[in-house]
Amino acid sequence: MDDPAGATAPSAALPDGLSSEGIRNDLPEGEETMLEHLGGRTKLKEFLHAFHAAVLADPLLSEMFARGKPTHMAHLTTFFEEVMGGRQGYTERLGGVASLFDAHARLGITEEQRQRFVDLLMTAADEVRLPDDARFRQSLRTRIDAGSKVSTILSQPGAQRLDPWPPVGRYEW
Repeated sequence: MDDPAGATAPSAALPDGLSSEGIRNDLPEGEETMLEHLGGRTKLKEFLHAFHAAVLADPLLSEMFARGKPTHMAHLTTFFEEVMGGRQGYTERLGGVASLFDAHARLGITEEQRQRFVDLLMTAADEVRLPDDARFRQSLRTRIDAGSKVSTILSQPGAQRLDPWPPVGRYEW
């Protein structure tokens, strides 16, 4: 897809290992969003609740997620709604990428935990019967994988806050 000037989220301020590839700050008029394609906010919530139940039962991830704030599910839903083309509540009400950094700071997420996170999200997508067309599923996995890499990098001891923070953006698909 051709990117109009300025449509892709800038990556100049990102540290090594982070990329904004596949993230856009705009959405062409009339293009269906990932959120619309998966069935809207209600289906998104069903998907994320299935995922959250799975991580709380998972021996590798349960402790990390059980220590999370009571608002985690609401914030996760708001984040996914925004990156999938819905309302920009994560940026407007929850602090955008700076808040994402704060939520993951000093967690020390391992590669094994990151992979499990991705696998459990994709399993939840199957369980709640999100669309299984190749375009949607490939985009979903690619974006979740990339986002989990960002969270892993930002979770390591000594990770530095970015200034300025890049925008949350929307998943390109």
